[in-house]
Amino acid sequence: MSKSTSRNADKFRKNAKQAEEPAAGAGLRWDDLALVLALSRAGTLSGAAARLGVNTSTVARRLDALEEGLGIHLFDRTSAGIAATELAEELAPIAEAMERAAADALRLVEGRETAPEGIVRLTAPPGLANWFVAPALPKLRARYPKIAVELDASIGYADLTRREADLALRSGRPRSGDLVAVRLCQAGYVIAAGPSRVAELGALRSLDACEWITWGRDLAHLPDAAWVAANVAPARVALRTSSMDAQLHAAREGLGALLVPEPFVAWSGLAPVRLARALASQLTSPPAGELWLIGHRALRSVPRIQAVWEFILEESQRWV
Repeated sequence: MSKSTSRNADKFRKNAKQAEEPAAGAGLRWDDLALVLALSRAGTLSGAAARLGVNTSTVARRLDALEEGLGIHLFDRTSAGIAATELAEELAPIAEAMERAAADALRLVEGRETAPEGIVRLTAPPGLANWFVAPALPKLRARYPKIAVELDASIGYADLTRREADLALRSGRPRSGDLVAVRLCQAGYVIAAGPSRVAELGALRSLDACEWITWGRDLAHLPDAAWVAANVAPARVALRTSSMDAQLHAAREGLGALLVPEPFVAWSGLAPVRLARALASQLTSPPAGELWLIGHRALRSVPRIQAVWEFILEESQRWV
């Protein structure tokens, strides 16, 4: 992308957030509608603040100023959060339409890029972000020195259709939106532990013969957590945590075994646990998972996004 095009795209992004766009009432700007939209979607001041990238007190001040300036009450404050008034509910779809139009215009501007240059926003679950994406970034930077990555390592799903991210790594194929996806791999889960613990265990004759590590209660619905719950006595679980990093580090240090997607065994320095033939024949197969790379159809030809897309495809071939 030329320097002038890059400056224009950056200027457009800034204006998309800050430009004063006339809307439903005198003095109502686009960033006011963006505030209403974020509050409507989040249902709390803190949730809206996270969406807008500001702190909660800033959102509260902006909402107070907006309501005072318009002379209209938009949200009821409750102990559980906030509740949109009828007017705010009517404004939300208008704001969504403006948001989509701004995203379309930004895609048009970015489509003029001629070289891989600029920021690519990638969202991935924390485990993949920490153990696959982050270690690969030096190689990406060496190949494309003008590309910078913004990595969102979170469990929540960023909305690619609203440009909350450019690319996403996810366990499922998208069902809606103008998105394109490619399956990177279909990986089975394996029982693993630290190498010294694996040597001590030998061929495991019972799952209860060792301690276990699994997801905490907030993620107990995941297939691997459900498998552990169905096959391991609760008293043998030594650690429950929502952190993939904590699970892997604890396992590597010898705390116990865990069920983990196969690529993570090598990434984290673990080793597969051997099962005695009798035990293996009794167990239901651990779950298998898929990993998908997802992007917006209109952005696939943007050079910097195409470069990162193809780089991730290339790196994922090491898992096969």
